[in-house]
Amino acid sequence: MTTATILFSFYLFICVWFFPKLSFLKNSNFSEIQIRLLLTLKIFSGVACAYYFKTSFFVGDHNSINEIGKLQYDLLINNPRLFFNDTTNDFTKYGPGSLFEASNSFWGYLRFSLLFKFVALLNLITKGNFYFNSAIFSSLVFFGHIAFYRLFATIYPGKKYLLLAACFFVPSIWLYTACVHKDGFVFLSLGIISFVFYKMLQPGYAIKAKHILALLTGFIIIFLFRNYVLVALLPAMFTVLLCAIFPLKKKQLITLSYGIYIGLFFLTGLLNNSFNLPQAVVNRKADFANLEEASTQLPMNELSPNVISFAKNIPQAINHTLLRPYLWESKNAGMLLAAGELFLYQVLFLLALISSYKKQNQMQLFTWFAFLFFASMMLIIGYTIPNSGAIIRYRGIVWLFVLCPIIGNIHWEKIKQMITAKK
Repeated sequence: MTTATILFSFYLFICVWFFPKLSFLKNSNFSEIQIRLLLTLKIFSGVACAYYFKTSFFVGDHNSINEIGKLQYDLLINNPRLFFNDTTNDFTKYGPGSLFEASNSFWGYLRFSLLFKFVALLNLITKGNFYFNSAIFSSLVFFGHIAFYRLFATIYPGKKYLLLAACFFVPSIWLYTACVHKDGFVFLSLGIISFVFYKMLQPGYAIKAKHILALLTGFIIIFLFRNYVLVALLPAMFTVLLCAIFPLKKKQLITLSYGIYIGLFFLTGLLNNSFNLPQAVVNRKADFANLEEASTQLPMNELSPNVISFAKNIPQAINHTLLRPYLWESKNAGMLLAAGELFLYQVLFLLALISSYKKQNQMQLFTWFAFLFFASMMLIIGYTIPNSGAIIRYRGIVWLFVLCPIIGNIHWEKIKQMITAKK
């Protein structure tokens, strides 16, 4: 038995014994046995996905992140001062500008540097074992799953097992949060932010230091790893807070707020390149277009940093993010699974539309936030990413914002009655 196997077994034992004792997990209304089972499944999913990424023909960067992490580990051991200071070279070279750029930018390179250094720190325990690193990372991301489950189980009581399936077993989330990558960090942060934000929307909420700390930590992590997510997240949060404060009709206030946000978005085009948001979207699209063409490449219209061009590209952006890949264009098992997953969500959405349900006022505000954030993210992804494979990964971590409300609002008894009546 190798040292890595012994250490992994010890880590698994510690997690299974200790995690169920944490109040955040205990308050999920799962029994300790259920928590241990879900945690074990999540950890071993990390191992399984690591094996998939390591041995399949799938083109991903999870394995390369682990390999570069080994180099950073050597640097940590042999020259720890340089390990903690080497990012200053990029800052000196590129400066603090180009906040949303993916290349030739301190911020663009920092997100990868942080990943590599995180793996290097894990290697102090795992000695570079890809499977062990993925297991530890999966155990951390597990808290994001719990946060989403606790949130939506509170909003939609009586849907425990449906929400359990959504929050823990969505294939795209399961796959892309299993191994060390930006997706897992962003998913975990979104789960914690959403959990705290829902509490803040409740009548009589009193500000707590731990909630503020959790929000700030989540925002910082997202800023460091995928700062453009904040462009979608913060307006949605601020709008819903306005709805909670002012006794106006929600639809009118949301329309007014987003009208102002869209105006400000395009007005930033008059500023310098660091905060020129329309140009940042165009540049990000160009960065993806310059990558080696993938087998799942999608046709993309030209995009210019002005209102008319963005408006013309809305139908294509929606098509790419909410309708692709089509079932008939799937060229391999992975794409077929993704197309089947998307088709299932489309069916659930139709079931929610045709069945009646009662909306509770206290649920409305967070539901608005969830849909506003999801819609904004789908547009950003649709504007910038030119291939289905990357779209599947980028949109995967935000599916829960729309999937759980859809599941929670389906009147399953009414659907059953409608089917019975037709017979």
